Amino acid sequence: MNGLTTRRKATAFVLAMGASAALAELARPRRRDAARAKIPLEGIFPHEFAGWRSDDATQLFVQPADDQGKLYGVYDQVLQRSYASARGERIMLCVAYGSEQSPALQVHRPEICYAASGFTVADTQRVSLTAGARMLPSVRLHASKVGRSEPITYWTVLGDAVAADEDAFRWRQWASALRGEIRDGMLVRVSSIERDAAAGYRLHARFIDELAMAVPAQHRDRVFGAPVTG
Repeated sequence: MNGLTTRRKATAFVLAMGASAALAELARPRRRDAARAKIPLEGIFPHEFAGWRSDDATQLFVQPADDQGKLYGVYDQVLQRSYASARGERIMLCVAYGSEQSPALQVHRPEICYAASGFTVADTQRVSLTAGARMLPSVRLHASKVGRSEPITYWTVLGDAVAADEDAFRWRQWASALRGEIRDGMLVRVSSIERDAAAGYRLHARFIDELAMAVPAQHRDRVFGAPVTG
């Protein structure tokens, strides 16, 4: 083997190593939402707006019963509030935030966590609601057990995109992973104690629309998803 051939092989080896390193760097997962992961949910969701005021005395009733107390332990932040309107209406708000996209955002969908807490879950339906100036793909369901009837409306956001169902969420997870991105996720649940589920859903829709206009503009995409154009 002459010196020229040896040098060519050495050069090819160095180039191949360089290309591999570059590809590895491109494929390395990058966190897209690191800065906003540090923003407290308390600073995003207002205590008072449009005639609604948070009621600290009823916070214990927001989440379904869980004997182990670990229902939301997989999240970075959880916000739970009960709101009362000037007309005597009551809404429960629960927001679970994870700085990394996680299967836990699927495991703790209300269909699953309420059933695990002893509720009967029925009448699940996908709907599109008005949230300020945008449309919000959401899910409605009715959870009930002896002494409690709870209509629920919720949605999940991955990055700045609303995932209307489990399949859509997983698809966005895979798409982000293929781009080497780590996106954050949020699950927002609105519910009320109401025998008439239809009346409860109407109340939820009004609350969500008013909440969307009250959340600071710089945070609306992460809570309600970026507006879809075209």
